[in-house]
Amino acid sequence: MIPIPGRNRQILQMRKDGIPQGEVARRFKLSPSRIYLIERRDAADRSMGERRAKLREGIRAVDDLHRMWPVNDLADAIGLIVVTRKRLLDYFEQTGKGQISVRELMNMCLDPPVEGLWAS
Repeated sequence: MIPIPGRNRQILQMRKDGIPQGEVARRFKLSPSRIYLIERRDAADRSMGERRAKLREGIRAVDDLHRMWPVNDLADAIGLIVVTRKRLLDYFEQTGKGQISVRELMNMCLDPPVEGLWAS
């Protein structure tokens, strides 16, 4: 039995090679609609990867930790898992805040320094 990620890569390659959806579905004992969903998910993942790369490039080009960015853009740029991303966006929606700086986001995510830990 082929693990699902490997199977999906094979399915996507076969479709890229022009093999009809029905034939691919029969080969893997899946429905044609499942093949369609695998292709659609791959396209969405590639699109998000491109968006993430552009956002990161833009943030690096500005090189200003205090510049305000739309929360949605920063959440996409850092590539949060779906649940974490949703909770972060919900939090900012509840607080009425639509923008955040990279510095502010870092401060939210990092523990504050512990006083006296490294003192001599």
